[in-house]
Amino acid sequence: MRPLLAAALLALGAPARAAVDAYDAGLDPGKGIIWSDDGYHYAWYEPAEGEDRWIVDGKVRVKGAEGSLEGPAALSPDGRLLLHALAVPGGVAAAVNGKRIGGAYEELAEPRFSPRGVNAAYGGKTAKGWSYVSVQGAGPAFKEPPLHAAVTDKRTQYVVDYNGTRWLYVDHKPVRKLPPFAGVSASADLARLAGVFEGSDGMVYVEVDGERFGPYNQASTPVFSRSGKHFAFMASAESQSGYDVLVVDGQDRPMKRCGDCSVQVDDAGRAFQDQIMTGVSERAQIHVAFLDGKSLHAGGQPPRVGLAPGGRHYVYPMSSSRGLVVGLDGAIAETGVPMPLVPAPVVFDGEEYHYWAAARKRLFLVCGHAVAKAPRTRCAGVARAAGWPKADVVAEP
Repeated sequence: MRPLLAAALLALGAPARAAVDAYDAGLDPGKGIIWSDDGYHYAWYEPAEGEDRWIVDGKVRVKGAEGSLEGPAALSPDGRLLLHALAVPGGVAAAVNGKRIGGAYEELAEPRFSPRGVNAAYGGKTAKGWSYVSVQGAGPAFKEPPLHAAVTDKRTQYVVDYNGTRWLYVDHKPVRKLPPFAGVSASADLARLAGVFEGSDGMVYVEVDGERFGPYNQASTPVFSRSGKHFAFMASAESQSGYDVLVVDGQDRPMKRCGDCSVQVDDAGRAFQDQIMTGVSERAQIHVAFLDGKSLHAGGQPPRVGLAPGGRHYVYPMSSSRGLVVGLDGAIAETGVPMPLVPAPVVFDGEEYHYWAAARKRLFLVCGHAVAKAPRTRCAGVARAAGWPKADVVAEP
């Protein structure tokens, strides 16, 4: 870590690169940050001097008496709406930007917004059990919170357990019985559903749109591409620990055997493995990423692979023999860049990508482009609208 740290510190104060710019977004609380799904906005909870506050994009959004504001919380994609818990007589209620929007519950869970922020949903617990609530209404009470929940702008979907049977609910109505899924996922448009479960023979199976794969010793919950056209999962056919099989769209693909790892798939059907080598903290981890079983880099910093819509590009800020760089489509595209915070996403918006970094107790929105010297588009516009000045810094790893 020392050579990498030295390289980063030497780059502090360097002029902004042609393809990567950073914007000073305010104080870095160090932990407890939540991010909007589009990766442009952030929020964090701060109890200070006898009052509670939610800070959004570096500015106080909601404040109240001590103990009146609680998590969990979610941000709308445009950063304008904060869905959070609010202490009320009888428990807690859901609130948006400090204004109560629902009934009282013992506990809230799984708050989320739809892609355009027009649908909000959360789970609420009463003495009767957990009920899922959204713009479409509220569902019945169940003993446990939903195993899986997702929303689009016009639809709410979740999976619950009722008397030992998994059920798929759409807009708070039961649609069909499911296998005994232990993990569930859905495509962004909710048109496709997948899950992993243990069969009566003690082996593990994966099901995608009703098609079954296996048996395996273990398997990961399938993931879908941004468009929903492709899916991928990892499984173990020979090993009793870790994964030795990668399945993409129902076909085995070359992979790197791994243990503490995950997979994501892009709109071109390429599957990227991400393996955690060392976890120092929630922010400081050493990762290695693989494509077709081959390492994307020989360094040891979080790659945080970002995938462009349509499968046009993939990007991964990383460490290398040339210092801190951006890898783009298999080649080094930029050097002297800030490293991303581990919990924050690397997100493409058209040909432009962005991520979050930290240095000297400040947060930075980092904007890059797949085309060198391309004009700034939405990312720089978000920074200007928020009042975040351009900063000539490179974040510490």
